[in-house]
Amino acid sequence: MKTLIRNPFVLTPYVPEEYFCDREKETAQLCKHILNGRNVALFANRRLGKTGLIRHCFQKKEIKESFHTFLVDIYSAGSLKEMASLFAKAVFSSSGVSGLRDKLLKGLKSITPVIGYNELTSSFSVSAGIRDIPEPERTIEEILSVLDSMKRPVVLALDEFQRIRDFKENNTEAYLRTVFQKCENIQFIYTGSIGHSMNNIFKSPSKPFYNSAVMMTLDVIDRDVYKDFALRMFRQYGKDIEENLIYKCYDYFSGVTWYNQLLMNEAFSQTEKGDKIKEKDFESIYDAIIAQQAFSYQELFSRFSEKQKALLLAIAHEGKEGSEITSKEFMNKYGIGPASSIQTACSALKKNGFISNNGNRKVITDLIFRDWIRNN
Repeated sequence: MKTLIRNPFVLTPYVPEEYFCDREKETAQLCKHILNGRNVALFANRRLGKTGLIRHCFQKKEIKESFHTFLVDIYSAGSLKEMASLFAKAVFSSSGVSGLRDKLLKGLKSITPVIGYNELTSSFSVSAGIRDIPEPERTIEEILSVLDSMKRPVVLALDEFQRIRDFKENNTEAYLRTVFQKCENIQFIYTGSIGHSMNNIFKSPSKPFYNSAVMMTLDVIDRDVYKDFALRMFRQYGKDIEENLIYKCYDYFSGVTWYNQLLMNEAFSQTEKGDKIKEKDFESIYDAIIAQQAFSYQELFSRFSEKQKALLLAIAHEGKEGSEITSKEFMNKYGIGPASSIQTACSALKKNGFISNNGNRKVITDLIFRDWIRNN
């Protein structure tokens, strides 16, 4: 029997099998696509568990024993050079593929890897920084060539793939499509958080990646399924929770997985063994979460311009649905016009992920940050 972890509501990117909630159909579907040699474009709103689902599938016996798997998060990349750096670091740091580092060191001619030594663990590490990649296209092609030569087929997941649309280079989509098409032993999983951008990449006939992957979408976990999971986790550890509290937490954030887990994690931490936490404790749970983030939020908020602060505050007061920020009603209500300056502030905030679209409306992406702004 496996040792129980301290808190079963895991917030790390990889969740052990016994603490992974539901996603049975999605897991079976994604594994089926992988086993049948299909590229996959996985669509979902942020924090619904795309990365967790991929890692979960990569640990399945039928995948783990038949494929080499890699996951590269390119959310922080703004160019092919930065993508190549993230790509190189992810592949170099892989510890599950025998002989891969030797193959990379022999096959990568375009970069000079940085070799480090950790005295505490008596181990060497190999990495590549942005300054060490003078020819990013060549580096990407060399890494793909090494992976393509592996004895087992490779599954390469590119997380937050829609970011390529913001790269400095104008021809990124066409270049990557051309390079990926040449791979004979690599399957690709592309994930994206922004529906419109991902739709445009994979569903527009004029775009290079059109019809290059089967589509998968990820929705919220069923309300009652999550309730049963949370109850089981509490009781497995000798604690208890009122069903209404689970529902209240679920509904407050519209069932978004990461927020469900965060609230349940805090509820679990506030409950002593043998005790039962109740619906009336919701405020103490959420206040504790906001308090934990307060310093970082305050420091973050101080970096924004006055116009950006005013826009964030106005959107925060509009609530979950957000608002059409250039409407006369919105501008008159908050006195933050003209429309041109609002659009300028919005563009900067949206580019850095602080604001996102909800149809024609704008919302604050981090829902806890939204409430902190409104309360402070």
